[in-house]
Amino acid sequence: MKKHLLLILCFFSCVSAMSQGHKGTTKDCAPMKRGKVCYTDTVEAPGLAKEALFKAIDAWARKNYGKDVFMSNVSSNASKSSILVSSKVELLMDDSTKTLLRYKMYVTCHNEGYTAEVRDIRYQYDAEGDKRFKTYTAEEVIADNGLSNTAASIKDPVLFCNATYFFVESLFADLYAALKEE
Repeated sequence: MKKHLLLILCFFSCVSAMSQGHKGTTKDCAPMKRGKVCYTDTVEAPGLAKEALFKAIDAWARKNYGKDVFMSNVSSNASKSSILVSSKVELLMDDSTKTLLRYKMYVTCHNEGYTAEVRDIRYQYDAEGDKRFKTYTAEEVIADNGLSNTAASIKDPVLFCNATYFFVESLFADLYAALKEE
C-alpha cells in the first residue's frame, strides 16, 4: 500500500512539474502579439510580494545571463520590478547548418506573480555551414506557425518554429524553477 501511495505521489509531482512551462502544443508554435512573434507566460505565486519575486528573478537572471557580455546581458529596474534579459543560443537542428537564436525576455513582477515575454527574436542562419550567416526575424520565418516563411534559404520553417517553441518553454520552466529554489 505504501508503495502504491509513493508511486501516486511521484506521478502527481511529475505531472505538476511538466505542466508548468509547457502550456501549449506545437500546433501553435509561434504565438503573435501586435504582429510580432511573442511567447508569454503569466505565473501566479500566491503569498509572494513583487519585491521578493523581483529579487529572486533578478538573481537568477544575473547568475545565468550576467557572466558573458558577448553572449547575454541583464538590465533590471527595481522601482518598476522589471528585468530584461538579452541573449543568444545555438539551436541544434541538424549537422550541416548552424542557427543562432537571439531573443529578449522581458519579466515584470507584481504582487503574487509575474509575467514573462520572449520577443524580438532573430535567427542568424548559416545554411551552407561556411560561416556566412544571414539574419532573419522570427516574423519572416515562423509567423503563422512557419507557413508564412519568406526566407528562401530556410527550407523547413516548421522545424525552426518547433525548436523555438521548445526552447522558450524550457526557458520559462527554468525561470519558474528559480522561484522554487528561493
